[in-house]
Amino acid sequence: VQMVLRRTSQDLEANPLTRLPGNVTIQRELEHRLAAGGSIAVCYLDLNRFKAFNDHYGFKRGDDVIKRTAKILLETSRAAGSPNDFLGHIGGDDFILITTVDRALRLCEAIIRNFDAMVPDLYDEADRQRGYMLHTDRKGHQVQLPLLSISIALVTNEDQVLSHPGQIAELGAELKAYAKTFDRSVYVKERRRVPDKG
Repeated sequence: VQMVLRRTSQDLEANPLTRLPGNVTIQRELEHRLAAGGSIAVCYLDLNRFKAFNDHYGFKRGDDVIKRTAKILLETSRAAGSPNDFLGHIGGDDFILITTVDRALRLCEAIIRNFDAMVPDLYDEADRQRGYMLHTDRKGHQVQLPLLSISIALVTNEDQVLSHPGQIAELGAELKAYAKTFDRSVYVKERRRVPDKG
């Protein structure tokens, strides 16, 4: 009975668009992994220029982007990740993928490759041919916007001790802000080593 109840609450909390676990389950999964110890790599994934795409093409096309991104993340994780990988949908165009340190880099590279291969299909022919979208901004100016790309912030316990989900989220937010300064799909990884005492 307990298993059925747990599944039902997880379904209620799942993102309605992607059916992926939401924030309550994500938090629980992070706490569980941290308590268990061992190798942990957390990928925060976010789409660049998604809001402009949504404004330009409409919510239906925007929802399609989110669903197709979720599908790519799920399939890539199954192919290149660890058997116990966890994929969650934080909300909007933000996802989280929890894997192991040994698979993380290969997984990030595969996600970028698969996402970038899918992106041209999302656009109308004229935008696809140009390689960018012509979009009218709020001030009424026409601007050229590069095609969608994906930013991945990778936080691991390879070189540092991760003790709670808030710490991971904070490191992820810093790295994601840096990743979003690029005009293309990238992953960035924390390289801060704790100095030896003595």
